[in-house]
Amino acid sequence: MSKETSTPHTVLIVEDRIYTAKTLRADIDAHPALKAIAMAHNVADALQAIQQHRPRFVLVDLGLPGGSGIDVIDAVQTVSWRCECVVISIFGDENRVLEALRAGAKGYILKNDPHRNIGKQIMDLIDGGSPMSPKIARLLLKIAQSGVNSHPQNDNDIPNLTGREMDVLQQLSYGFKRKEIAERLSVSVGTISTHINSIYGKLNVNSNIEAVIFAKSKKLL
Repeated sequence: MSKETSTPHTVLIVEDRIYTAKTLRADIDAHPALKAIAMAHNVADALQAIQQHRPRFVLVDLGLPGGSGIDVIDAVQTVSWRCECVVISIFGDENRVLEALRAGAKGYILKNDPHRNIGKQIMDLIDGGSPMSPKIARLLLKIAQSGVNSHPQNDNDIPNLTGREMDVLQQLSYGFKRKEIAERLSVSVGTISTHINSIYGKLNVNSNIEAVIFAKSKKLL
């Protein structure tokens, strides 16, 4: 069980295909620290379920009746409790991936990923990770290495990160989680979380991987 709470973390599944939704529910409930609290099969029901069930996590498809999974991600950004979104989709193209991350998704998992482990990937968020299917990680790495600015911000407007924030950002680029970074920098996990939240705010991003992509595009790394 996660140190964050002694009760299972609740997950709302937003997926229009009933069979897929039930399969995801079984995968989530198989993890002892997670509980699938509800399922929604369109955008309207998802928005209602978010408010009704107040989930800790939302696992959301992008192609939904009545709108887009982006609408669900946008809604999660406005709630008053801690809630994070992970996308699960058949789509792995650059535009959809970046749109989801910019909207606030903390991870992006492909439905056809043979190494998919939904429970573990959701729990990675609590440890400060950004769960990604290997194909998505390679896509984002390619974007970062290309030097193309994937973030709509003036090149002259480069955020002023502190030395310690740069240290943390560098560790994030190596793929380390918050606990690992804390150990490497000999500080508390809470301190690392504070630095990461500050980095997110200054770079106007929502996830570790997007922070690294943006930093590389601005040659901060």
